[in-house]
Amino acid sequence: MTLTPQFARATLAIGRHAGVSPAELKGFQDGQLRRLVCHAYESVPFYRKLFDRHRLHPRHIRGTVDLDLIPTVSKEDLRAQPVTNVVAKGLDPDRLIAARTSGSSGEPLVIRRTWSEQSLQYLLRLRALGLLGVRIGDQMATVELVRAEDAADPKLFGRALRMARVKQTLRIDGLLEPAAIVEQLRCWRPDVVTGMPGMLCRVAEYLLAHGCKGLAPRLVIVAGEVLTPVMRRSLRDGFGAPVREIYASLEFPMLGWDCGEEGQLHGCDDGAIVELLHEGQPVAAGERGEVVATNLHSYAMPLIRYRLGDIATRGDQSCACGRPFTRIHSIEGRPAEDSVSRLPSSVAA
Repeated sequence: MTLTPQFARATLAIGRHAGVSPAELKGFQDGQLRRLVCHAYESVPFYRKLFDRHRLHPRHIRGTVDLDLIPTVSKEDLRAQPVTNVVAKGLDPDRLIAARTSGSSGEPLVIRRTWSEQSLQYLLRLRALGLLGVRIGDQMATVELVRAEDAADPKLFGRALRMARVKQTLRIDGLLEPAAIVEQLRCWRPDVVTGMPGMLCRVAEYLLAHGCKGLAPRLVIVAGEVLTPVMRRSLRDGFGAPVREIYASLEFPMLGWDCGEEGQLHGCDDGAIVELLHEGQPVAAGERGEVVATNLHSYAMPLIRYRLGDIATRGDQSCACGRPFTRIHSIEGRPAEDSVSRLPSSVAA
């Protein structure tokens, strides 16, 4: 299957989705889901076997209304398969961009994408950053775990943006001592600081303890771990800036972002379908459920009704900001963990 036309259509649609109606956004979801299910059944042995075992055919899936007909899958289900069973036929797994989940709840799972898919996920992340308040030309500093980059990922969009001075990012090793991180931040003087909340809280506590001045970022954006109210206050007081949150994972590089209007998160509905389920049934607004997600742009290695393992609370149906996206009230991480690494790579990659 040629993925470039699919990527081009989705890119054009995503560019205008913040201003469409909820019905139009749902129509996009339904169309993407139908195409994804057909592709997975025809090209991915794991899903062909799964659907056949449950006597399910792509023609049964009209859209999100029929999601409950599709069995959920887990990380363990996919990890138990040979790579040729979970990657679409005609693609060489060794030529795909590969990344491993954190393995915080067990053995890691290798996620594989084409360059087109990776680039589209990057655009979804750029849109979220823009809606959070990041501006063209902002200097950004990301405090993160330093990881080896995949040679198959040329990161062409990111490099082009930096060359055009649209986005400039300093990456700082989050395992350095807070004093060393603060010194790099002071030299760079970022407009926006991003990173995992635990790492940034170490820096915020250092700033508060030593009365450090001269940073004054306009915005702090966190991702990768559960952000507690205590952590949010620490970051706000230490950096002297509003704190915004992104919800994402390696499997789903953009699931939601902090609206800022009412303290809830918008779902990235044109990137993923997010279900919150309790005993297999959707929860109502204000209720907690397990996060089950479908990546609408994962054709090389489809992720359909994938049990992410997080617990979240469903948000209200509408938002004061007027955008059409669904809402998540709060993310609570995984039941048996104090925190969960959901975004191992940089917020601003």
